[in-house]
Amino acid sequence: MGAISVENRAGDNPKQLCKIIAKIVEAIDVESIYLNKGTCHHSFRYRINIIMGRSHKVDIEHIMPVINSVFLDYEDFGYRVFTFSYAQSELLCGNLYFLNNCHEKSLVYKTTQNISIWNYPKEEPTKLFEKIKQDFKRDMSRMKSFKKGIQFFRAQRDLSQSAFMMHQTFEQGYRVLERFICGKTKICHSIKNHQTYVLNSLNELQGMFLPESDAETGLLDLLEDAYSSARYSHSYRITDRELDQLSQKLALFINEIKSLFNEELSVFMETMVHNDMDSCSENPLKEPTNNHESDSLVRKLEFDTPFEMLCMAKSLMVLSMTCLQDDVAPPVQVNGFHYDIMEVLQLAIELLPLKETSP
Repeated sequence: MGAISVENRAGDNPKQLCKIIAKIVEAIDVESIYLNKGTCHHSFRYRINIIMGRSHKVDIEHIMPVINSVFLDYEDFGYRVFTFSYAQSELLCGNLYFLNNCHEKSLVYKTTQNISIWNYPKEEPTKLFEKIKQDFKRDMSRMKSFKKGIQFFRAQRDLSQSAFMMHQTFEQGYRVLERFICGKTKICHSIKNHQTYVLNSLNELQGMFLPESDAETGLLDLLEDAYSSARYSHSYRITDRELDQLSQKLALFINEIKSLFNEELSVFMETMVHNDMDSCSENPLKEPTNNHESDSLVRKLEFDTPFEMLCMAKSLMVLSMTCLQDDVAPPVQVNGFHYDIMEVLQLAIELLPLKETSP
């Protein structure tokens, strides 16, 4: 496969760039590579976005050790890796990360077999601008819903459930932030892991919990415990003062999300003014038809009759309800099972959403 390095329009590429690109393309199949310069908000001086080749089914987790080893000697560089199908799909949906950072002006490497790298959104730029704003507003409204839950349960003096809603509000905020700052949301429920993930791209925010502060790490521990302990045990305790402190952090966090989004939106506006997006959309590619990333999330089951399917569904629900009862011993036999319990357990294990678990 032919390939070509592309002169970055900024004209001030770091000296190490050619070596890094050579190591990356030698190790993995690459469609394109983009170089971004960090700003005062970023935790990196340079960031490289690697778009995997479209010809092969790729599990990014398997190749990350290879990519990590490439960047061991380059502390000034951050990096993100995406499959071609994911990046293309997010671009079409108007994800600001790809619109702003994986643009022709940032392109430093591409395969020669393709003239055009991306299939850009079909909307007119002004309509796309409004769509992006509306999508953000919708996502933030979910945070408002969780925030109302904080106030509701606190008014009922159910402080543990109020803390749980606090956790959910923070988690939703990180999911919103990660999409346009990191390109992809981290699928986990740990606020610590979300914070670490974002800190690979951003400097510390006021709405984050500083690891060097014992008081703030204590608050973060309370927030972490709220997700599981407040739901599944009766031992979780939190005070009004601690809820007040978490609420202050949350208010700062929400304002910072809005501010960062507006900055990214301004970058996109500037791109529209210069008509850069139009110049990249010549010779558009066909929209990908196979999203390999979804393959691992789909399991096909076959049943002889609708009744058989409903029996399996009922058995799974009975199993789930039993597992949630943490104050009883595991049963040898569960009343209501229409299938062998081991068969149902095996299916339940196969259906576990592994990408939802925290590392």
